[in-house]
Amino acid sequence: MTDSAAAGYMSGLDSESVLPPDLAAAFAAGATQIHARKGQLLIVQGSDADEVYLIRSGRVRVSVYAANGRETFLRDMGPGRLLGELAAISGQPRSAMVAAIEPTVLASIKAEAFRQFLHDVPGAGFWLAQQLTMRVQQLTEKSLELASLPVAARLVSELLRLTSTDGASAEPAVDPVGADVCTIAAFPTHAELATRIGTHREAVTRELRQLAREGLAVQSGRRLTIPSRLRLRALLEQLSR
Repeated sequence: MTDSAAAGYMSGLDSESVLPPDLAAAFAAGATQIHARKGQLLIVQGSDADEVYLIRSGRVRVSVYAANGRETFLRDMGPGRLLGELAAISGQPRSAMVAAIEPTVLASIKAEAFRQFLHDVPGAGFWLAQQLTMRVQQLTEKSLELASLPVAARLVSELLRLTSTDGASAEPAVDPVGADVCTIAAFPTHAELATRIGTHREAVTRELRQLAREGLAVQSGRRLTIPSRLRLRALLEQLSR
């Protein structure tokens, strides 16, 4: 497995919280509003730009480029999420690329203003510390999965993340008999999923076909429906033994 594939797998899930309304209002008070078109680059990997962005509407995609020029998808982020905070704190060059994947509105402040925001606004520093702690825990869990679970289990685990109630692309629903049906409205490509879980596209296609045969996943175009997350969880437990 390549280092870039591992990085993609370990960063696939964005489980952190959105910036609370009071903190978002304080952040935006002195911010510049930016309107980004679909496809527009907001952050360039390796650059010294130090702006921190708060997504007000729309969605962006975070990715990294390896030395050979290969792009590796990391995650999508939506309204309420912060971008660029690590470089603003560390003073290091940008570690990833960020581009709008749909028309997006952001609030932008410089690194110095962001550090002042963390210092002056009650709760801001603690909130960010919580997010960074969650990020470390997430990376630790996914590192363990990457090292110990087979591809089938890693894929099922990723599908459960994508269909969680706080997943930005999930549309949870309940059918007439009470099963926990969930539909992913914009299901990632098989290649993107492969990057997330540290494998290759063919393996993802094979495992998704197996899930379809077992009635655990139904794909139609870019939509993927999970008839029962409980059954999917049970399968993950079985595959993880």
